[in-house]
Amino acid sequence: MHSISVIRSEFAKGDYSAARMLDHPVYESWQRCSSNKLSMDGGVDYGFLSHQQLGDTLLQHKPLLDSASDPLERLYRSLGGAGWSVLFTDRNCHALRVYPSKNVSEPGIAKAFRQGAVLSEELIGTSAMSCAMASQRFVRVFGQEHYKSFHSSFNCAASPVFDPQGFVCASVDITNEAPNRDNGAFFLLEACARNIQNELIRTLPEAIVVELQVAGNQFGGDSLVLAFGYDQSVTGGNQVSQNFFGLDLRSSRVSFDDLFDEAFAVLFDRGLLRDEPFQLTLRGGIRLFGRVINADEKESTRSYAARASLFDRSESVDIEGDSVPNRSSRFYFGDQRVEAALKSSLNAVARLPVLLLGESGVGKDVMARMIHDASYAGNGAFVSLNCASIPESLIESELFGYDSGAFTGASKTGQMGKIQQADGGTLFLDEIGDMPPALQTRLLRVLETREVIRLGASKPVKVNFQLICATNRDLSAAINSGLFRQDLFYRINGYELQIPALRERADIVGVAQSILDEVAAPGRAFAASARSLIDAYAWPGNVRELRNAIIFADTQTPTGQAIEAKDFPPALQQQITPSVQDFTITYESTVVNGDGQLKNACDDLILKAIDECGGNMTQAAKQLGIGRATLYRKLAKIKH
Repeated sequence: MHSISVIRSEFAKGDYSAARMLDHPVYESWQRCSSNKLSMDGGVDYGFLSHQQLGDTLLQHKPLLDSASDPLERLYRSLGGAGWSVLFTDRNCHALRVYPSKNVSEPGIAKAFRQGAVLSEELIGTSAMSCAMASQRFVRVFGQEHYKSFHSSFNCAASPVFDPQGFVCASVDITNEAPNRDNGAFFLLEACARNIQNELIRTLPEAIVVELQVAGNQFGGDSLVLAFGYDQSVTGGNQVSQNFFGLDLRSSRVSFDDLFDEAFAVLFDRGLLRDEPFQLTLRGGIRLFGRVINADEKESTRSYAARASLFDRSESVDIEGDSVPNRSSRFYFGDQRVEAALKSSLNAVARLPVLLLGESGVGKDVMARMIHDASYAGNGAFVSLNCASIPESLIESELFGYDSGAFTGASKTGQMGKIQQADGGTLFLDEIGDMPPALQTRLLRVLETREVIRLGASKPVKVNFQLICATNRDLSAAINSGLFRQDLFYRINGYELQIPALRERADIVGVAQSILDEVAAPGRAFAASARSLIDAYAWPGNVRELRNAIIFADTQTPTGQAIEAKDFPPALQQQITPSVQDFTITYESTVVNGDGQLKNACDDLILKAIDECGGNMTQAAKQLGIGRATLYRKLAKIKH
């Protein structure tokens, strides 16, 4: 067996065969470092975020840091005395929290373990953090297993931290000067990473979080933790639960009814309202025992910034003169399913076309722009074409471009088409279901050959772009009726992302608040009556209608005052059943104003309706004149 020094020597000479004996994530990291022309020898100059950048990054990751605080403290208290330093980084390998051991004498470790240090693989070479996040598993990198010889005195281990949907969002690293292969330390490290994910799930807004175990706690302390939105969808789950149920929340939607025989109401009746343990039976007959473990309401902040922070990119970071800009301009979609699907689409868009589906006005164009901005092609152009808004006689030249003299009235210099403009970036074809059949054939050829031929030209031009398409049409029906090519459908439907209608989302008021923050003066807010109206209305025009209504209401409200229900368009107000609005306004105002008697009366009304309907939430909601998701939200408020 080759020694690590021999492996390093042969690798430096270009012979990678012996290096395959290394742990696979470490070997892959060495290959990436070599491809990036990083030298194995020489010193390391750590990059550091500026004071402003660090402050912004810490604010951005506040929910993550709040969830990680206690598990990290417990880990450090257990390992610090044994010479282990603890390091917590975000997914970009920025040091967010550092807990240096008091026994550290190695100056390199002391320098690296500083808050704000930029410890990316591109900058410092192989590290346990980068290997753990790339491989999505626990990794040890001891001594000369580090690509840079400068780190040969570092003995490190790291475990990735997963967010509620299962995406890697951070890492926990422990480092020691002594090469102690202490399995106890490694066990505690992995447990810390799991506990951080559990805390992230526990503090999800607009969710009921449950802990599930079999009788006798046969999972050995690793409970199944699942979060459910008020629409019954699974909005989060720890890795143990996702493995147990065979879920992949990054790319698929699962509901309570898909997993269990019991009614969703048991989580409210036994879990939230009575604070009692309950039993759930899997579709296959396996019996589990559970309890609700939601965080206190004060911990479960509903601020827009907190909701967005786990996904938003940090502000520009300067590393040795290079600047990596933050291109992501976030929009809150009000539904964990959409947030999870958006994250998953980023893994697909570089290799597969993305197809966005949903009703008109749900925000497909906004979603497309966000995918582009956060993707690897985000530095390239985002080129959009609405296939329904351009006359059929012009769309071909718009999409493919033309040479001089291609047709009467053509520019003498010709024109580059949208496809060619998108080279190196993203082409967004909105309303692709309305594309004329003849153009579908030409587009199919471009997607197959990655070449475009302008009108009037004979020579093809190579193009390379990400493709995102969107439609509100039923493409299967269009295929059956001969209006859309089936082979083109297969080409554009690499990753399908369904955007639910606004009325189906768990946090409509949150969506409204994010729009208000964008379109109104700072400090403008919704009164209880406005929030109730927003929650009660069906919004057939989706986000587009909501945005217009909010802008209208903002223009009707005097400066310095909160927007009331009466400030919204009269036609909209007339479509809401008076009893529904009266009930929701009464309930919301009693919660806000703290009127105990009124609130108790409203609470009793809700509970009475549920009792009269035998626990059937759909019937109870109909009796009260509110939506089922709204009923679940109000039940959660009764519990708190």
